[in-house]
Amino acid sequence: MIRKHSFKLALLLSLATSSMAFGAITPETPLANTDIGNQAYVSYFTEANQQKFLQSNIVITRVNSIYNFSLTPDRTTTITKGGTALFSHTLTNIGNSVDSYDLSHDYGSRPNVRIIVDRNNNGIVDAGETAITPDETGKHLVSNINPGERINILVSVPTLAGETGTEINSKLHAESKGKTDLPKLSVNEQILFQTGGNAIVYKALNKASGSSENDTEITVYLKIANDDPTASNIAKDFSLTDTLDTKFKYVAGSAKWKNYNGIDTVLSDADDNESDSQNNQPLKFKAEKEGEKDKLTFELPNGVPGNSPLSSSNGYLEFRVVVPANTPIGTIPNEANYKFTPTGETTSIPRTSNRVNYEVLKYVRATFTGHHIPVGQAGETLRFVNKFVNTANASERFALTLADQFFPAGTTFRMTIESKEGNNTVERPVMDTNGDGDIDTGLVAPGEPNSINVILYATLPINMANPGSDFKIVKVAKSIYNPNYSVRANDTVGTVKVSTVDITNNYSIAENPDNAPGLGLGPERNPVTQNNANPGEISNFVLHINNTSQYIEEQYNLEVSTRPDFSDMTLPAGIVVKFKQGGGAEVTKTAKIAPNSSQRIDAEVTISPTATAAVIPLYFRATSAVTGARDIKYDSLSINPIRSVQIIPNLKGETYAGGNIVYTHKVRNNGNVIEGNGIASSVTLSTTESLAQWRTELFLDVNKNGIFEIGIDQPFVDFATIGGLKAGEEVTVFARVFAPLGAPTGVKNITTITPNVTQGTYSTAPTVTSAVDETTVLAEKLSITKYQRLNTSDPWKTGVQNANPGEIIHYRITVRNTGTDDARVIQLKDTVPFYTRIIYDADSVPSPRYEVKKADGTIISSGDITSKPANGGMGELSVNVDVLPPGHTIDMYFAVKINGITHTN
Repeated sequence: MIRKHSFKLALLLSLATSSMAFGAITPETPLANTDIGNQAYVSYFTEANQQKFLQSNIVITRVNSIYNFSLTPDRTTTITKGGTALFSHTLTNIGNSVDSYDLSHDYGSRPNVRIIVDRNNNGIVDAGETAITPDETGKHLVSNINPGERINILVSVPTLAGETGTEINSKLHAESKGKTDLPKLSVNEQILFQTGGNAIVYKALNKASGSSENDTEITVYLKIANDDPTASNIAKDFSLTDTLDTKFKYVAGSAKWKNYNGIDTVLSDADDNESDSQNNQPLKFKAEKEGEKDKLTFELPNGVPGNSPLSSSNGYLEFRVVVPANTPIGTIPNEANYKFTPTGETTSIPRTSNRVNYEVLKYVRATFTGHHIPVGQAGETLRFVNKFVNTANASERFALTLADQFFPAGTTFRMTIESKEGNNTVERPVMDTNGDGDIDTGLVAPGEPNSINVILYATLPINMANPGSDFKIVKVAKSIYNPNYSVRANDTVGTVKVSTVDITNNYSIAENPDNAPGLGLGPERNPVTQNNANPGEISNFVLHINNTSQYIEEQYNLEVSTRPDFSDMTLPAGIVVKFKQGGGAEVTKTAKIAPNSSQRIDAEVTISPTATAAVIPLYFRATSAVTGARDIKYDSLSINPIRSVQIIPNLKGETYAGGNIVYTHKVRNNGNVIEGNGIASSVTLSTTESLAQWRTELFLDVNKNGIFEIGIDQPFVDFATIGGLKAGEEVTVFARVFAPLGAPTGVKNITTITPNVTQGTYSTAPTVTSAVDETTVLAEKLSITKYQRLNTSDPWKTGVQNANPGEIIHYRITVRNTGTDDARVIQLKDTVPFYTRIIYDADSVPSPRYEVKKADGTIISSGDITSKPANGGMGELSVNVDVLPPGHTIDMYFAVKINGITHTN
């Protein structure tokens, strides 16, 4: 195929992007004024077997401004006299602050020597790349080079056709502007002269950088020139070999040759003889594998004709390569080796082209897998495990937030991180690992083996009357490097169930599937059916016991109570209830009922002729003895007032931040009518707090023993659930007051518990009395403080300190039992901060260690910390102590080295 090109090679080469990203500082290098710091944390159990967590203060080491740079390498080039020598050097800011540099050379008065910034890093001067104008002293200013950035500097040196001698020698110098007392750096430049033809190969890429989020195709250009002005001075027997980096994958069949007349020839990858498509000049091209690398060989048996300058747009080899998706960040170097024989000589000369570098840039991409739990139970702690995989090409941390919360009211959430540390899987509280105020994943390395689990614990409330279904909460992980990128994981619960049997009035569900009275889980807030009867009469409630299970045949025990929790099975005096089935036989249980079937049961209520006027709540309950499935239906019998509801007494108590205290109160009906049964009136309890983030849960003393028992005593606010309070009746209610984590020592919170009594069916307003609980926050049983210093002879401090890259930070974390009884199962943890690596060796920095001491400083036990990262690594350190008596302390010691090289300013 022959195709005429109309554009210049210089334009192709100028397509390469700026080298700014090529030298971009890595996330591991701390810039000037970077703050290095994190928090340690400790968990322990109190004597009451309550687990508690504490975080230490944050200690900050602020990184100093450091100026340093490098200039490399020495260069030698061979040209024809009268040609222009071009040298390529790399200037790198290896400090951590922006700096500018003065460049100068030793060519003296030689005319037209130019210093140029090689913007696209291809080793030649492209369109748009202009020379730096020197000042009156001959210095060329390169401004504002970022920390870690490196730029290519070109020095263009014209020569004369009549140059005497065989070589020219000079130097390029660089000086820091940010720190003028840094030593001047220099590199050597040597020009050698060639006669009889001089082949030159310059390499270029159509782009200098890019991410590897997808396969990236790059075009490689190899300009083959002969700077000898005499056409007959041919660079004979020219051959070129380009062995590609393993991260460059040759695109088969993509090579073509543009001859010196501008005509294209598509090349075969096979090892065969080819010819120029214009004039049948012989060519050879071969693409083959050399181990894991692609190796390309190109030959011009007739050589490179003289008078084929670099400025010509013709005479170049072109092919394409692919950088595979997910290639790690870093530099991919590329250069070619070639050889030729000058006219009049018999020995070939080996040369190397300029080196071009492709920078693989960081991108962010991750997967975050949701977790579905089909069924949850009231009071259950659900554990959602969300697998998080960094599928990009570099380590990254993601901020974690919760969004789109649709969960039962009162659900509490707690998040942790589960990750692999060595051969172990460790679960720890989620923390802010980079000091930006947001909890995050920590630094997650790319790849499936480095995946972590973000775990959400959701504790469902106990007192869910109608739990519902299709609950959802979303975890959002947002990249710190690119805040516009985030991934979401949906945690869902299908249903939260408490029953699979349903009691209805008058109609079964099969007879009236949409509106059967009492349809759905009870007890209801209001009576489904209210019968009116005179004393001495019999009132009949028609019940249908519906087995709503899909697969199980059930038989149900039948019960009646005036309380929804059936804590009292005794009916009021003068009231007798009997359950009867078809034919009038009295029963205490149903027959076996098939799935999705029902049985009619009549509840006959006999009223004594001496019964007083009242509205009597009747709760009918059907309970499976096999599966425990149950339903309660609320009916009432109406067979008129001083109203007073009182809560006593006012109490005071103490607890720790993050702890709780239980107060015992009596709720008494001092009137002479029933209150709070949901029919005559409603009585509900509410609480208010004087301080933010405090909360109170109310529980009914179910077994009436006056002792708060978790799992037995039930959450309680509505007296309708216990049938209200009869005249003169009282119940015990527990108020469990929770102090928030971080509550200041000594602060006092006032909890006010108020009975909210409605007018109801009565004509008089009620009198109510509230109770007040005053809770004071005690000092924590344990305290945790983190200290730091730079030298072992320095005092320990908690304030900000300044340090240079490469310096060592020593840490001490002290946990002290400030309480009056033992703390048990103590686990003290800390992590290696970002921008650092842990360091320990026998000569200068000891291995991480711990000490357990008495109050007087006597060491009880000590040793090396075994749970720690490898020397030079990152990760978590952990110390476990079984018991810490009052006044005793635990000290953890370790050291980290700030990334970078130590420099003296």
